[in-house]
Amino acid sequence: MRKKNLYFNLAFLLMLSMVGCKKDPAVDPNESELITTVRVKLTEKSSGTQSLFEFKDLDGFGGAAPSKFDEIVLTKGKVYDCTLQLLNESKTPADDITLEVATEGVDHQIYLSASNALVVVTNLNTDAKGLPLGITSTWTAAASAGTGTFNVTLKHKPGVKAAGDLVSKGDTDLAIDFKLSVK
Repeated sequence: MRKKNLYFNLAFLLMLSMVGCKKDPAVDPNESELITTVRVKLTEKSSGTQSLFEFKDLDGFGGAAPSKFDEIVLTKGKVYDCTLQLLNESKTPADDITLEVATEGVDHQIYLSASNALVVVTNLNTDAKGLPLGITSTWTAAASAGTGTFNVTLKHKPGVKAAGDLVSKGDTDLAIDFKLSVK
């Protein structure tokens, strides 16, 4: 009888120690942020004219439809300086996610691409290792008019970012297609 109690008590203590030593789940310091707003600021190089195009979905992807989703309109043959801003406007004050992406640039990359060869994107800014980041860039509109889409994709690539990476590498934090017109 004593032996049974001893085994029972040992089993009970072992079970308690396993429950009591359970580790809390690790928190990922690079967990993706909610991005509710994407602003594309374009400055036409020859005239200095500025245009702002915006995507806004305050409840995040998958909920209600975006409250704002501008069409990007460019003038054929013109060259533009582009600056992107990524925000979380579900909070007050809004979080500027652009600052985090810039600070953690070696772990992020923004891909910019147009359908139908409507825009050539060059001169992407770079991270601390000299790899493309994409918060700023230069856009050259096609010489002829057309319509299509312009894709903005933010990838999170902690420890794996390299030169020549394809857009398929890393985790997608954001991927949206603006309507695009070159007139």
